[in-house]
Parts: sequence; C-alpha cells; structure tokens
Amino acid sequence: MNERYALLYDGACRICASQIETVAAHNHAGLIEILDMNDPQAQVRFPQVTPEMAQRELHLVAPDGQFYQGADAVRETLLRLPDLRGLGLLMGLPGVMLFARPIYGLIAANRYLLGGRVEACDDGSCKSR
Repeated sequence: MNERYALLYDGACRICASQIETVAAHNHAGLIEILDMNDPQAQVRFPQVTPEMAQRELHLVAPDGQFYQGADAVRETLLRLPDLRGLGLLMGLPGVMLFARPIYGLIAANRYLLGGRVEACDDGSCKSR
C-alpha cells in the first residue's frame, strides 16, 4: 500500500499550477505525491477521479483510498505539510469551512478567467462553467 497522499490537480490552470508549486516547496518529507490529472498515468492510477472532476476542483487521495475535494482537499493538504499546518488548523475552526467551500467553488469555477491557462484552450475546457 502506498503511504503517500496523492494530490490531483488541473495542470492546465495557472492558479492551480502556482498553488501546487507552493505545496511542492513545502513537501520536504515527500508525504504528498503531486499529479496532474491531464497526465494519462494519473487517470489510470486514480480512475475514481475523472479528468472532469479534477478540472472542477482539487482532489487529495489518502493512502487508505479516502478522497477529499475542493476546500476540504486544501485543508487536508495543509495539515500534512508541517510548514503550513497552522493554516490547515485555522481552516478547521468552527464555521471556517462554511465560507471556504463556496469561496473555493467560486474561484475554481472561474480559474481560467482569473488566472488563465498554461497552454491554449483547444479542448474547450477553459470555458466558464
């Protein structure tokens, strides 16, 4: 069994890629494997997370198979990075996730408009949802 968490993101999204760089910079112990869901290998390894799902929001798959989406995935990721654990703990305060989830959803739904794409939008996936 893989003891690492797998963080699945949309590598075509500039905002997503920027946030993943932050995670990578703080992933000193290598507890989190970072995977672009546009990579066919990631799709084979994690068929429960479709590319369409990954394009809507971030996913974190735990070693036991449980997975977290969106703001919950952000919180769980932060909790696993010692340097950023405090931010994850703040997100766990009563009521914080009630605000974090819709804010995350709004940003995720408009991420290509807000941050752009890494490459051209030939496949139509960067259209506002």
